[in-house]
Amino acid sequence: MDRDFVVSQFTRYVHGFDQKEEGVRLKYAHSLQVSRLCEQIALSLDLSQSEVDLAWLIGILHDIGRFEQFREYHTFVDYRSMDHAKYGAHYLFDDGHIRDFLDDESQDDIIRMAIDQHNVYQLRRDLTPQQRFFCQLIRDADKIDIFRVYVLYMNQKKNIWNVDWADFENQPISDVVMAQARQRKIVRTQDKKTFMDFYIGALCLYFDLVYPRSRQLAREQGYFDKLLDFHSQNADSERKLDEIRQLVWTEETLPH
Repeated sequence: MDRDFVVSQFTRYVHGFDQKEEGVRLKYAHSLQVSRLCEQIALSLDLSQSEVDLAWLIGILHDIGRFEQFREYHTFVDYRSMDHAKYGAHYLFDDGHIRDFLDDESQDDIIRMAIDQHNVYQLRRDLTPQQRFFCQLIRDADKIDIFRVYVLYMNQKKNIWNVDWADFENQPISDVVMAQARQRKIVRTQDKKTFMDFYIGALCLYFDLVYPRSRQLAREQGYFDKLLDFHSQNADSERKLDEIRQLVWTEETLPH
């Protein structure tokens, strides 16, 4: 695989969108960072070079649907616009643009499924072992960099989830959201009501990381810990955050 060619083609695609838009620049940087994380996780698993290259490629292309989503709807919130993963798979494979990046067709089924499934609540059951492996890998890498993006937005005082965040330091955490956190599960989007619910949902992404190197990278980079270190002024919310911190520390000692 010619990585320089892939990056140049991806850059050319992204340059078809307004470079003045912060969202476009953000997703371009995110795609490159996720590709690097995919490579690091793959290397930790003693994969062949061709498998490492495949993981890297999936990382580059996993969010290609985001750019059209942002141009059309000016949001990255799927439930308010379109499923960016499904659109990305459609653009690459139904419209044939995967050949803009790669001549080899032998891994198309793996690439398509990894892109299609990278944002779902739960992976479909009919995946082949190889499809499932690369789906899990891209999902891990994506979550690790999402922690960075969340911290970036918080530092810039931007409303990440487009819900009421007035006085969010005093907001409650919904019981239904906390119940899922206690089970070490991803929080269902439809159950999140307050900004703090979404914040708990962000923390719970950590529980869904599959590979040991993924958890190491999440902690080494420091962004997840910055999210974890937030303290609420609401006594009940702070107790729940403290409980989640304990769950994270316990998670690190559990076998995966």
